[in-house]
Amino acid sequence: MASSGKDVMWVPTKVEMADQMLSLAQVRRGDRVYDLGSGDGVIPIEAAKKYQVQAVGIEYNPDLVKLSQRNAERAKVENLVTFKQGDIFVEDFSKATVLTLYLGENLNTKLMPTILKMPAGTRVVSNTFRMESWIPDKEVRISNGEMAYLWIVPANIDGNWQLNGIPGQQETRLAIRQKKQFFDGTLYQGNKRIAHFEDGRIQGTSLEFVFDYQNTKYTFKGQINGAQMTGNLNNNTAIAISGKR
Repeated sequence: MASSGKDVMWVPTKVEMADQMLSLAQVRRGDRVYDLGSGDGVIPIEAAKKYQVQAVGIEYNPDLVKLSQRNAERAKVENLVTFKQGDIFVEDFSKATVLTLYLGENLNTKLMPTILKMPAGTRVVSNTFRMESWIPDKEVRISNGEMAYLWIVPANIDGNWQLNGIPGQQETRLAIRQKKQFFDGTLYQGNKRIAHFEDGRIQGTSLEFVFDYQNTKYTFKGQINGAQMTGNLNNNTAIAISGKR
């Protein structure tokens, strides 16, 4: 079964895939699930049935919106699920903690700049289609061979940070060059470069990077809270690093 939408032909999402997508996103109580191009409403309805969360479907085709509403009533979750007729490039989905997609790679990529501006930690799951240069954090294959992909929106840490706590150093500058959930960094003491690393990783607000300094390898694990960075080296809470941008 297929039906035309604004930019894509609607093909129903299988219940097995909907359940796998929600499981991959680790949906939990208190989440708010938004499904873009919600079709017959299977993902918001499954989210409400299985996890008792608020869910919103945005769908361009008004006939599919009406069908979704009837399906929600039959499933007895109309108190948890809302379906809106609208354009996914116009409607506001910034309140989502979980965002689900079954749109096609071109539309995913077109949405990517907006998604990357969502709050750090937002979980994004796509049925079948990837998102250009954004490497998935996880992917799973369901029984019929279809793929689901998960991305976790990373905090924006690009730029210069002033750190305290590097052994043997006072205030240190950390210059970060971020590429979505990956980043490279260079540590400076004054104008002197003291270390460089590649393949740092950020997942939501959690980050980790490894660098060599004075013949010792250090692993930093920490958290970002706005313009503040806190964490410790080599899991040693006695050696803590704090920083600000």
